[in-house]
Amino acid sequence: MANPNGDRRSADTETTRRPRTAALWTAGALLALGAAVALLPLWPALRLSVDDERLGHLPLAEGEMFTLSYVHSIDHLPIEEYIEVRDGTFVVDSTRLRQFGAGMGHRPGEGTGRADGEWWVIEDMNRDIGSEVAIRVGAPSIDHRVSTPDAEVRLSECLTARRVLIEPARATTLQLLFDTDPQPECDAPPA
Repeated sequence: MANPNGDRRSADTETTRRPRTAALWTAGALLALGAAVALLPLWPALRLSVDDERLGHLPLAEGEMFTLSYVHSIDHLPIEEYIEVRDGTFVVDSTRLRQFGAGMGHRPGEGTGRADGEWWVIEDMNRDIGSEVAIRVGAPSIDHRVSTPDAEVRLSECLTARRVLIEPARATTLQLLFDTDPQPECDAPPA
């Protein structure tokens, strides 16, 4: 039986071919969509780099804060700074410290200070510190750390005296699947 266009294919063959072609187009579209989701930078994150080489990404959802922790080099007491990403820039929300050391403490007009057990907390600081945080990592006793609600990166153990850059970023799904444990690898000691 010929179809109206004069082909010798049967109407059954033409009917079978249409659903198969539609299924192939649908599968191709889904594959393209999956590739786009995997490769497009969609997810908020922190990008950590060491001496301009990428260390990795830490997922950080909108509205979540990360913590930069260290031990003050003069008074040897811990400090925790809570930082939020707002519109592509970093804003210090609050700081916790054991006592005021050199360069530390409450600045008039920036937040409210209060005692919290052994800690002094300065809240609601809203101090814009720019679109990146550069750290010259201190010795292991300084214990520089970057923490998110889901992860912590200890910097001082392997990166003493190196420059670590923290930037807000958008990460791809692949980066978040395979690049989310940016723990620095210590160089092996010479044999």
